[in-house]
Amino acid sequence: MRVESVIFCILVIASPLYSKQAMTTVEPSKVFSNSELFQINEADNKAGPDGSIHKGRHGYTHYVVDRHENSRKLIVLSHGIGKSQSIYQEFSNHLIDSGYSTLRYDFFGHGYSKFDNTDQGGDSGIWFEYEPKVFVDQLEDLLDHVTAEDGECREHTLTAIVGHCTGGVVAIHAADRWSTEGAKNRSLPKIVLLSPALWANKPLIARIADKIPGLMQFLMHRFKVVKDLVGKACIENMEVAFSKNESTGRFIYEAIKEREASANMRRFGFVEGVAEHPFIAGAIISTNRYMFSTDLLPCHKEILLKVLKKPGEYKTEVLFVWGNLDRVVPFKDNIETVFTWEKNHDNLECVVLESVGHECLFENSDAVFGCIVPFVQGS
Repeated sequence: MRVESVIFCILVIASPLYSKQAMTTVEPSKVFSNSELFQINEADNKAGPDGSIHKGRHGYTHYVVDRHENSRKLIVLSHGIGKSQSIYQEFSNHLIDSGYSTLRYDFFGHGYSKFDNTDQGGDSGIWFEYEPKVFVDQLEDLLDHVTAEDGECREHTLTAIVGHCTGGVVAIHAADRWSTEGAKNRSLPKIVLLSPALWANKPLIARIADKIPGLMQFLMHRFKVVKDLVGKACIENMEVAFSKNESTGRFIYEAIKEREASANMRRFGFVEGVAEHPFIAGAIISTNRYMFSTDLLPCHKEILLKVLKKPGEYKTEVLFVWGNLDRVVPFKDNIETVFTWEKNHDNLECVVLESVGHECLFENSDAVFGCIVPFVQGS
């Protein structure tokens, strides 16, 4: 064999482009310690992962593919901070009935996904720089995996990304990256933004973290009592996330709000005898620092406007869905801005959901579904 051929074979074997590790599916026992897996099962009240786990550039991503028997149209479902892919289970069933396959996944540090950059000389586990690039890398790696020749979604075409809150911002950044000439990934025809986190009414602990991010991360890393503040803030945020009747001050969806508050109590370790999720607090504070600090929020709006202006084959249609009682991403203070964008861009449509707050998927999923399906089905 010629020397050149030998060298080529060595490069192919060593190259990340041909590495099986880059596109592998792994067992939970290879990702988590027994203690970590027990804690996640307890915190999320599950017996184990709903789907499969894939190793990408920055760690392990848990994902679920719900396939329509005959469809080759794929919709990605991207959740919000502090949640998991399971919030989309019912919604996914509706999309399957409408002729779509879906891909739902957990962000790093959420559900059964775990950040792990050790093979690149980085970190593993709780604290990491969860910036927009990492969010899009995670989704890009996952899409490459499921649409590969032997993937669950081979021969599928990416139709849209539906993103709630943080997931909406991820969709915006993905649309920007993939609509750049020479981009690695496929085009993204449509994105649906459900109460996207372009503005933020932050809990006190998040506002403090904005002022002293390094010190706050240090304290949370060292002292459990400080880390517990993240969970307490998420639980208290339920009082803002769900809609209230403006006349009576009562929650419109009281039972659903209490159910989700109880789930958060469990997830963050405030139920006696139940272990907290081992990564969730770190993932939230990392996202707040590297994605949603006060000085970074304006850039997400700038990226959305950039996406809306892209022409021709790079044009992305955008559906902006917002509950008129949203106080987490304040509706009343900012809706006129979105209406102005809609007036100036023919590829943006804004739909206002009446008597719905930030948690639109929980509060009125039928209304959400009713506006998304005509949008993704439209030419």
